[in-house]
Amino acid sequence: MARRRRPAAREAAFFDRFRAAIARLPAGLIRARPPAAPEAIARAEAALGRPLPADYASFLRSFDGADLFHESVVIAGVGPGAPRVLAELPQDRAGELVFAESLAGDLYALDAAGRVLRFDPGAEERAVAGSAFDRWLDATVAREQLLFGPDGEYAPDVFDPAGQEVLPSIALRQAERALKLDPGAADSEHARGLALARLGRRDAALAAFGAASDLDASNPWPQFDLGRTALAMDRPAIALPAFRRAASAANEDATASRLLAWAVRAAVAADDATADSLRAEAIARDPRLVDNLVRSASVAGDDADDEARDEAIALLEAVAPGTNVPRRLPVVRH
Repeated sequence: MARRRRPAAREAAFFDRFRAAIARLPAGLIRARPPAAPEAIARAEAALGRPLPADYASFLRSFDGADLFHESVVIAGVGPGAPRVLAELPQDRAGELVFAESLAGDLYALDAAGRVLRFDPGAEERAVAGSAFDRWLDATVAREQLLFGPDGEYAPDVFDPAGQEVLPSIALRQAERALKLDPGAADSEHARGLALARLGRRDAALAAFGAASDLDASNPWPQFDLGRTALAMDRPAIALPAFRRAASAANEDATASRLLAWAVRAAVAADDATADSLRAEAIARDPRLVDNLVRSASVAGDDADDEARDEAIALLEAVAPGTNVPRRLPVVRH
């Protein structure tokens, strides 16, 4: 069966918002390459052994890749002038095409349904970053441009005093702007919840985390953040099922075990009778859970990270009451 092609008139209009952003924003913030040659697209498809997703192929016929906001996100192309070459990105996920990467090392892939998935470096879980390629592209541009001023450099007062993290008020605006263009992007809804929580608007954060989970039920982290926020609000009865759902969605035993430890903590706080069975389940999923929590608490103490240390100790008190936590880790000599 022949693959349906997007009509030429539709392709010409397909990236109007992106073209307008290139023309409107300061020079250099979006570096889009000229169209890919048809034979380059054909070679890429032959190398992959399958057709490129229709929307991404359409993008390549307009732009052979693009560098967005000083490599905040780089979309791969297929020709020699592309900012990243598609063939150099890891293509080890069945049914998905990795087509972009971020400065932080995140990878973006298109799945069989046309959604954009984001993979953290070294993590098994993934987040739904966009409901479709074109919506993801427009939302990404809208989100990132909030960080830059008219001179093409970072705008003043968008980062915290240490310069490490975007201010929560700015992060909230970023997420809300992205959601206007792509309401199905669970990743943006999750980011909205995190920003709301940082601003102290916890009830709104709970709603945002719940909405993110509804959009992407297989991602454990919106449920985890829902549970952690509810626990901070002294609502363990809300936190407990959230942590349990998060653990059920985790792909790795060690991750599920740590999430179940949070569920134990919520069960203890709620005086829920399931605490003992949750303890047993958590340790069965990862027999090294207690040792790992002790190590986490000790490392946090060494790093003077009181918040992380208190968090690890609270989990230990729930999972293995009475466990001793040394202030410093012992030196291991070989």
